Amino acid sequence: MILGIIHNRIGWEEKQLIEAAKKKKVDVSLFDSRRMSIDVTGDKSLYNVDLFLQRSISYTKGLYSTLALEAMGYQVVNSSKCQEVCGDKLKTTIALKQAGLPVPKTYLALSYNAALEALEELGYPAITKPLMGSWGRLVAILNDPASARAILETRETLGDVLHKIYYLQEYVNHNSRDVRVFIVGGEAVAAMYRYTIPGDWRSNATIGGKTEACRITGEIEEMALKAAEATHSEIVGVDLLEGDGIFLLNEVNHNPGFQHIASVTKVDIAGKIIDYLKHKASK
Repeated sequence: MILGIIHNRIGWEEKQLIEAAKKKKVDVSLFDSRRMSIDVTGDKSLYNVDLFLQRSISYTKGLYSTLALEAMGYQVVNSSKCQEVCGDKLKTTIALKQAGLPVPKTYLALSYNAALEALEELGYPAITKPLMGSWGRLVAILNDPASARAILETRETLGDVLHKIYYLQEYVNHNSRDVRVFIVGGEAVAAMYRYTIPGDWRSNATIGGKTEACRITGEIEEMALKAAEATHSEIVGVDLLEGDGIFLLNEVNHNPGFQHIASVTKVDIAGKIIDYLKHKASK
């Protein structure tokens, strides 16, 4: 098998995947998405690759390179269908809700004034998130109308029109932690708790949140697998919030890092990914 890995940097995860592929007799071809030019009118003779793994941290480069490769007949994991849903927080919330899964109360507002009105209905504190983005960037807690106006006014000055579409969510008191579940091909292979950063309210491991292994209960597994199915996902990180004794699905990350979860759980996630891709390519 020849695996193509699309990337725009070779980080810890990519190195682990390359090493795992070597151990499992899988050849790897690397493709830097920043240097790719793809003949979308061509066919599968362009690249000698059996299957592509999309690891570009750029949402747009990842999505559009996947669309082009799929048009030529290649299989890409995750698919463009998954990326389109998971790369947009509103689309993710809608997909989860339509699947009958519990999500935090969420509003969409299409202007500054509409956002302030929505917040009066939603109540404070509340969370605002960009429609697209990761690592907790531009996510902010709105504690009261004054802080809401200050933060939303800042969004209004940003150049991207998407920053002026407001995704607003209730603040869930989640016991200072959330749960990240790692899914590979319909299996919940590992889970970890992520604890709130001191002096912050976010728990992202990439910005310093403490992590520890989490036992995968039947409830956690069922919710995470249903979330992956609802978002057409194969290899994803599913985030759950513990709110008032129940779990709420927060986000589904279609290009998840796994350094922290592999470290605290001792699960060979890279190996499991390669095993799954080998199986998929052989079908």
